[in-house]
Amino acid sequence: MSLLDILLLVGGALAGFVNTIAGAGSALTLPLLMLTGMDAAVANGTNRVGVLFQSAAATTTFHRRGVRPWRPAARALASTMVGAVGGAALATRIAPPALERLFGLVFLLLGVVMVAKPRWLTPAEPDDADRTPGLGGHAALFAVGLYGGLFQAGVGIPMLLVLCRALSLDVVRANAVKVALVCVYTVVVVAVFAGAGQVELRAGALLAVGGLVGSTLGARATIAKGAPLVRWMVTAALVAAGVKALI
Repeated sequence: MSLLDILLLVGGALAGFVNTIAGAGSALTLPLLMLTGMDAAVANGTNRVGVLFQSAAATTTFHRRGVRPWRPAARALASTMVGAVGGAALATRIAPPALERLFGLVFLLLGVVMVAKPRWLTPAEPDDADRTPGLGGHAALFAVGLYGGLFQAGVGIPMLLVLCRALSLDVVRANAVKVALVCVYTVVVVAVFAGAGQVELRAGALLAVGGLVGSTLGARATIAKGAPLVRWMVTAALVAAGVKALI
């Protein structure tokens, strides 16, 4: 096993942990994949293999520990899925150099948002209602899905906000719904990237193995301690990856 293989395993574990707690774990894995010589397009597709296994493990852990995401996830799935598939199809058609620069801008913007922590990022208080998203909620879920299909990196942050507000969920349950939605739409998204020849299975498998461990630990940490556990670590990774992609 090479040093890069070990780095992908460790990176997958860290990304799984971070993705489950908040989001932006792909800010760790995308630069690692590019270090192996992949262009941005193949790295974007390959990264989704790790995301799929991370989100599946996290969803299972939430379910086993009594945080059940299924009913609210079902209400949010259609809009999110349509957006995600459209975003993935668009991503496969963007030239790798342009995609890398887009990633750089996205990473820097997410870093600024996490440092500034604007008031609109604060989740609404849950009202314990069995709420169905309205038209605005479905539009927001579609937009989040579109972003997830196109970039994935950092999708957990806006998705968490939208789920808290549109479905009136507390942060822990919204996290469980988030990873369940990501798991389901990523099955289709991986197929889209694979069909375009933009998935490298060996690297994706290494990310997946690491991600299974990291996401399980992340789900347990979320249940025990809430969401804002690794904000500064994620911010540093976002800024570093953004600067590297733009240089």
